[in-house]
Amino acid sequence: MFGMGTVLLLGVAVVVGLRLFPGAGRGDVDPAGLTVGLVSLVAALWSGWMAVQALRWQETDIAGNADRLAVDVVDAERAAWRHLLGAHDRTINVPFVHRPAPAHEAAGAVPHGTFQDIADYYQRLRPGRLVITGAPGAGKTALALQLVLLLLEHRSPGEAVPVRLSLPSFDTNRPMEEWIARHLVTTYGLSKNAAHALVKDRRVLPVLDGLDEMDADPQPGYDSRAAHALRALNAYQQGVAKAQLILTCRSGSYTTLQAVGAWLHDAARIELTPLDAATAWDFLTDRVDGPDRWQNVLDALAAAPDGPLAAGLSTPWRLTLAATVYEQRAPHTGAYLRHPDALLAPSLNTPDAVGEHLLDLFIPAATALASAPRHRAPYSPDRVRTGLTVLARYLNHNATTNRAVGGQALPSTDIVLAELWPLVGSRPVRAAVAAITTTATLASTAAWLFLDPPFDPLLPTAVGAGIVSLRTWVQPGRTARLSPVLGPMAFGPPPHRFVIGAAAEPLYVLAFSLWITLWLGLLSGLLAGLAAESQLAHAIAVALLFGAIAGGIVGQEGRFVVGLVTGLMFGFACGAYAWFGTFLEFDHLHVTGIMDGIVTLLADALLPGLAIGLVGGLVWGVTSGEAGLWYMALLLCTRQGFGRWLPWRLSRFLDWCSGTGLLRKAGTAYQFRHRELQDFLAHH
Repeated sequence: MFGMGTVLLLGVAVVVGLRLFPGAGRGDVDPAGLTVGLVSLVAALWSGWMAVQALRWQETDIAGNADRLAVDVVDAERAAWRHLLGAHDRTINVPFVHRPAPAHEAAGAVPHGTFQDIADYYQRLRPGRLVITGAPGAGKTALALQLVLLLLEHRSPGEAVPVRLSLPSFDTNRPMEEWIARHLVTTYGLSKNAAHALVKDRRVLPVLDGLDEMDADPQPGYDSRAAHALRALNAYQQGVAKAQLILTCRSGSYTTLQAVGAWLHDAARIELTPLDAATAWDFLTDRVDGPDRWQNVLDALAAAPDGPLAAGLSTPWRLTLAATVYEQRAPHTGAYLRHPDALLAPSLNTPDAVGEHLLDLFIPAATALASAPRHRAPYSPDRVRTGLTVLARYLNHNATTNRAVGGQALPSTDIVLAELWPLVGSRPVRAAVAAITTTATLASTAAWLFLDPPFDPLLPTAVGAGIVSLRTWVQPGRTARLSPVLGPMAFGPPPHRFVIGAAAEPLYVLAFSLWITLWLGLLSGLLAGLAAESQLAHAIAVALLFGAIAGGIVGQEGRFVVGLVTGLMFGFACGAYAWFGTFLEFDHLHVTGIMDGIVTLLADALLPGLAIGLVGGLVWGVTSGEAGLWYMALLLCTRQGFGRWLPWRLSRFLDWCSGTGLLRKAGTAYQFRHRELQDFLAHH
């Protein structure tokens, strides 16, 4: 962008010069300066063309961008894998069976497989399209994550990169390619051009999690969001064939969709089978530190393989819960806090009772494990449960009511900070927005009056009043602007990005205004001082001025070849001085030297910079980031006195919960570790 803009400026300079030169009288043009200017302009044009070519090459280096994306995905998914397994690396070798589709089946599918050989199973498919189904807690997400890591481990340079996406966030009214590209931008920081190039070239292997979570109805019909998503996936092509992808869904929902004529074409469907008592025995003896403590539980599983305890522990999720809860130790003594024999209590006489018993103990156990001093962010189990319960009830309410904002359904599984304000309703949030904007207006006006600039103080008051009336009634939709300065990355994990994106826009503009005015004052003072002492020194300073600007651009952008861009800007500076140097005169300032010029112009620049920055920060910060403003209003409305409590530092709280295994990250969103945990908190 900078290269093309500079070339445009050069063209304007040439046109102006050609119009001025024919009318110049004899002696008006310095031959040496004209020669330097022409040579510099030619060199600048060449450098600009090379810079533009370099930029285009970087944006279209598809193989290189794919390799860099693969490194970032590996880091993110390894962290997700650690959080999924907890403090151990033991997995359950869950078996699965192939379920043939009514038609349009992928080639290469075999009847049976296991968790450990999923990569080999997938790589035999032609095309590479796989549907992972199973009961709640069967391990669908874990199997998909295992497959992602194995594919990345054996990936060759330039090959497609598996990337997990939360399918409930897909807007079926928009192109699928656009949604995937946006995920790459917001989650992995790719540029828009690079992201779209990767998606267009099919260098991204979408791993789509949660088809069953797109609709509130557990039996979605032909016109459901899930069915529309399947039709979009069937239209996702790579050349003349179906593009590769991986999909997860609960068995019941997928079977219902298949019955109404909606399923993934040219794909192999596998279904994870429930764990038997023998598999549970093997996992527990391999996972726990003291198998002797579990002997009574293991004997009960062997004696009643179809009993309520065996049924209650028949999924990897439930077994992991049991190991987490009953392997918890006291931090200082190492003594176990609970004994597994509690699972044999007479009250746990149904599989649901076993599940609720484990879920009720899960938050205290996870909180205790994560509250060691090294984490620096301890939360009590009661606080954690209170905050997560508020979020769980909000998500479940969205699922049961099909609430929508701006024509888009509110999420039922994804906790997106920029879209969380409907949790407290529109009226309280509007009142909080009015309070925030009014406070900002009064503070800005007071600061303006204190500085006493040569402007009318009614300006910030009028602007602020208009903002209050406007922002109070214009609510952001799901596509609301987030942070124009920091971009959509400001509103995703890690947590500090959202805090900056929501609150720092006015401060950013204030600092930017001060920086620009003081920088211009410093340079102008230097030029004025040099002009007073030596015309030659003045000429050199002009060239250095433009060189410094070029250096700043290069340092911030980091995309152009440094030498080419610097040469471009320096050449333009020389040409501009040779042709238009008379416009940079400072005789009217009456400065006597360099220090006098710097001090004079810095002092003149400070007050306007503060005044412009205060009002500009108010206008930019409040009007440009609707989602950030309404997020701050949400925090004001979730204090204890309002009946719904969330931590002030909500993003840090969610990130901490993700580290404990209570939540998981899905791109820029957070999700509960398992839907069963979300439902339990929402109803208890």
